[in-house]
Amino acid sequence: MAQLGFERVLDPTWMEALFEEHRGRQYERELLFSTTVDVVAMVALGLRPSVHAAARARQDLGVSLSALYDKLNRTDPALGRALVQQSASRLEPVVEQFRSGQKPVCPGYRVRIVDGNCLAPSEKRLKPLRKVRTAALPGRSLVIYDPDKCLVTDVLPAEDGHAGERTLMA
Repeated sequence: MAQLGFERVLDPTWMEALFEEHRGRQYERELLFSTTVDVVAMVALGLRPSVHAAARARQDLGVSLSALYDKLNRTDPALGRALVQQSASRLEPVVEQFRSGQKPVCPGYRVRIVDGNCLAPSEKRLKPLRKVRTAALPGRSLVIYDPDKCLVTDVLPAEDGHAGERTLMA
């Protein structure tokens, strides 16, 4: 059932339409947005240990690994947010069928759980900076979970890893 849910959300035609709507200054040539999402999803679901391994497992990637990494590095955070928001709205009817008859967590209120996450720094930094603890962090995100829907409904990405969670909430 989970596989059917992911297939519904990760439909390539829908993702390409989402990309066109929210792409900003980004572009597509040989590497489609849906392909990059598919590669990252394989890592996020634990099917592959890294982006490199996930890319090597795909026979139809059609670009070099450096091109894939460049595409991932230049993906606009707003596009990722739109992907999470619209994926949640696409999954909501499916999840509602499984949650029929369950009472709200706090009747009369809209409950949201907000969890901040500081993305882990990688060791792929300049050698002199690897041991410096005050080095730049790669980013931070706030994830918003709706317990009544059992879905992550939003994510607030920030490219500044030192940004406070309270400033992102505003």
